[in-house]
Amino acid sequence: MRRHTFWIALACLLLTTLACTIPVPTVEPLTIIEPVNQVESLSRLEAERANVRLRLLSESLIVRPSTEANLLQGRFHYNVQEWEPNIRQESRADGELTVVTIGQGVGSQIPLGRSDEYFNAWEIDLNRGIPIDLDINMGAGTTQLDLSGLMLSNLNVTSGSADLSLVINEANPIPMSAARFTSGTGNYTIAGLGNANFDRMIITGGAGSMDLDFNGAWTRGAIVEVRAGAGRVTLRVPEAVGVRITFSSTPISTVDAFGLTEQTENVYVNGAYGVAPVTLTINVTAGIGAITLISQ
Repeated sequence: MRRHTFWIALACLLLTTLACTIPVPTVEPLTIIEPVNQVESLSRLEAERANVRLRLLSESLIVRPSTEANLLQGRFHYNVQEWEPNIRQESRADGELTVVTIGQGVGSQIPLGRSDEYFNAWEIDLNRGIPIDLDINMGAGTTQLDLSGLMLSNLNVTSGSADLSLVINEANPIPMSAARFTSGTGNYTIAGLGNANFDRMIITGGAGSMDLDFNGAWTRGAIVEVRAGAGRVTLRVPEAVGVRITFSSTPISTVDAFGLTEQTENVYVNGAYGVAPVTLTINVTAGIGAITLISQ
């Protein structure tokens, strides 16, 4: 009974979080127009820090690093009048912080008719030379994030049923205080998390699969919370970093471990644990599904 109560509570929390961050769509007709290829460039306005918020109900989002002088350059491809992006930028704290918010516009309606009649694709290039708090909300579709070398001070990614692919191939030059990923039914494939330079990370998934790769240039310890509902979870951890993985509330999950041993019940460690100067601690709470641990 206690286990059932836990999972009901987790599901309610996840739905509440998604409801508060992703706009609730309405079913209304949409206006199809000739395809638009809109390009927008935003300067950093002499700011020392930036807060970038991206709000996309559907269908495709790509984010990449850039060495250009502008804070952000966006390319927006769409053929629905109501989906024209709403772009706002403002300065705060005497110009020290610039805040950019890009939303899908007033048209958050669910398309009626054939879905292949509509398209909406964003490509966002972010400046590598300024600290950024990055907040992404994605409803449905696909999200491809390349955050390699970006100066990320905070990262928050929330998705409903969108599939997420994320890579960090270069180290974050500044410490990231927290990273959060929240998904409803989408699938997550994330690589290079060891380059994120974070203190704490929370990854919450509903019914989708997770493939999480924690390899990278580790310079300090970190704590990760993984909360999975139903689906396959794969954790890939570096063999040169001390790793301790603890499981709790795993009523129906199976665990397969490669390169890690079960130290005590529901606690797995790799060969570098207790020896390497850096320790990665991962706490996993999982429901129904299979869990694979790989130290490589």
